[in-house]
Amino acid sequence: MSQTVYLLVHRHRLSLDPGSTAPDFVEDGEPVFRDDSEVSFKVLGLYSTRLRAEERIGRAHTLPGFAEAPDGFSVHEYALDDVRRPSGL
Repeated sequence: MSQTVYLLVHRHRLSLDPGSTAPDFVEDGEPVFRDDSEVSFKVLGLYSTRLRAEERIGRAHTLPGFAEAPDGFSVHEYALDDVRRPSGL
């Protein structure tokens, strides 16, 4: 029996440019964490349900750092023990 987990990540652009947004950090549905001094990534947890991850967003979105980038939250779904391989391998 496969179990599913939900990874909650937040990205925040550190630049002070008004109206600037962090570049998309998802490629092919997977989060990509680039070494970039302009963007901060924070993992907020691994949850057993999407609802629990969304509840965490509700608690975090007013906190400093998160409130400045309310659209920076992203939930990624994974099946445990599922090995994902890049195409061609």
